[in-house]
Amino acid sequence: MITTVVAGYDGSPASETAVWWAAEEADRRSARLRLTYAQPLPFFSSPLGIPSVPLPTDMLRVTAEHLLAEAAQEIRETFPRLLVDAVVTFGGAAPALLQEAMNAGLVVVGSRGLGEFRDLAMGSVSAHVATHASCPVVVVPPRWESGQAGGIVVGVDGSKCSLQAIEFAFEQAESRQTTLTAVMAWHDPISTGPNDPLPVVYDLDTLEEESAALLAESMAGHRDKYLDVPVDELLVHGTAHDALLSAGRSAELLVVGSRGRGAFRGLLLGSTSRALVHHPPCPVAVVR
Repeated sequence: MITTVVAGYDGSPASETAVWWAAEEADRRSARLRLTYAQPLPFFSSPLGIPSVPLPTDMLRVTAEHLLAEAAQEIRETFPRLLVDAVVTFGGAAPALLQEAMNAGLVVVGSRGLGEFRDLAMGSVSAHVATHASCPVVVVPPRWESGQAGGIVVGVDGSKCSLQAIEFAFEQAESRQTTLTAVMAWHDPISTGPNDPLPVVYDLDTLEEESAALLAESMAGHRDKYLDVPVDELLVHGTAHDALLSAGRSAELLVVGSRGRGAFRGLLLGSTSRALVHHPPCPVAVVR
C-alpha cells in the first residue's frame, strides 16, 4: 500500500507537471503528498586558489519554502482532502529524493528539471533516482496532461522485476478503473556477451510460441487476483524498447521493470528502462 507519494520540485515546468501528477495519484490512493525541494549549496570560490567556502543559505531557504508553500496551497485547493507537506534540503536533488524514498511508497519526478542539459543521455536526476530508489519511481514528461490518453501498459519479459511491474500495473489499472495492456517483445536470438553463443539453428515459430506461453504464464495469477481489470496481451516481433515506446504513446502510464532478463549482472537499470526514462512517451513507472 502506498501511504506517501514523494514529488521532486524545483520550479521547472517538468517538475510542475510531475507534482500535479503526484497529487492526483496521492489523492486517488488517499496517501500523503510530500514535496521535496533540493537546493544546491552555493559556494564562493576565489580565482587565487583559496578553497571554496559555502555562502549563507538562510535567504535561499526562505525563497524555496515560499515556492513550496505556493505550490502546496494550489494543490490543497484542488484536492481538499489531500495531506500535503514539504521539505527543503541543501545538496543534490538525487540524494535528497533517494533519502525521501526510504519512507515512501512512490517517488515522482519530472523527466527534465532545472540544470539538466537537453537530451542528456547519462546522469540525469530522473535516471539516477529510478536506478537507486527503494520504491517505484514515476518519471513524468513535461507538459503531460492527465486524461489525454487512456489505459495502462506494462512490459513483460518473464524476469523477477517484470513480475513486480505487472503487479504494480494491475494496481494502477484497478485504482484508475481502466484497461491494462501487457506487451512482450520477441526477436531472433542475439548475443548478450562473449560467453553467450548464438544457436546454429533455431525456429522462429517456436520462439514466438514460447514467448506467447511466457506472456500468458506471467499474467495468469494476476488476472485471477484482479478480475475487474480488462486485460489485453500483445506479442510484438521486435525490440522491447520499440514495442513499449509505440504502446506508450497512447497510454496514461507505462510500467517497466528496472531490468529484464537480458540485463548484465550488476546492472541496476536495464537499457530499455533507461531509454524510456530519458525519453518517456507518457509517465513511465520503473519498478524493482
